[in-house]
Amino acid sequence: MKQRVITGTLAGAFYLALLWIGSIPFALLAAAIAVISYLELAEMNKLSAYSPEVLTGALAVAVIVCGEWISPTIFHFIWPKLIVFLALLFVSFNVVTKNRFSFARSAYLFLAVFYISIPFQLLVRIRFDSLALALFVQIIIWTTDSGAYFVGRKLGKNKLAPYISPNKTREGSIGAVIAALLVAALFQLIIGSHLLFGSWLMLFAVALLISLFGQLGDLVESAIKRFYDVKDSGTILPGHGGMLDRFDSLIFVLPLLYVLGFIG
Repeated sequence: MKQRVITGTLAGAFYLALLWIGSIPFALLAAAIAVISYLELAEMNKLSAYSPEVLTGALAVAVIVCGEWISPTIFHFIWPKLIVFLALLFVSFNVVTKNRFSFARSAYLFLAVFYISIPFQLLVRIRFDSLALALFVQIIIWTTDSGAYFVGRKLGKNKLAPYISPNKTREGSIGAVIAALLVAALFQLIIGSHLLFGSWLMLFAVALLISLFGQLGDLVESAIKRFYDVKDSGTILPGHGGMLDRFDSLIFVLPLLYVLGFIG
């Protein structure tokens, strides 16, 4: 527990400092986290991080995340071409490697590239648009994680998804939502009269979505880890696991908020 607290405090402070600074430093941090998360996802499927196929995907992740601040106009123009080119490139590796790198693995890496890169690109985008919005999303996710953990430990009796994540409970999930709504109200009061989403009702609706789908994102990653029989996605954060373990909720939440129109 001590190691977990120390790692969480130091890593969290560093992340928040660059989030506050924004601009290129935060974009580079987001790209680094995205690439590491992608490599962790690849290694779960026994794909070497140093293989040409995986490195190709890592490069694509970095380009997609950073493309928003390098040149949004050019990036939006080449975006569809990048998707097509990457799909063709991955399946071409089947021939080059004489099917050592299979079509199934091509599909896995292709999905992994966009599953990881799009949320972090959105994170960079919303930070460029609004520090308050970026902080709100991140704080609600962290509050949800903490609420689920502490309420679950204290009151948890009924399992939420025992075949996927045996330690999660329904009581913890409910506690996480309540904590998220309370912190959302406190956050809005702190930042003042400017309402993040136009009304208090919308603020609570967005906080509810973040909390619920953040928990779903956590369960999705747990399901992936259980399928590949791994405990943590990585070891880069002592006491916490990998980057994917720390950002699984955000990876799920940001695309949802984008689809629903809450972020642009």
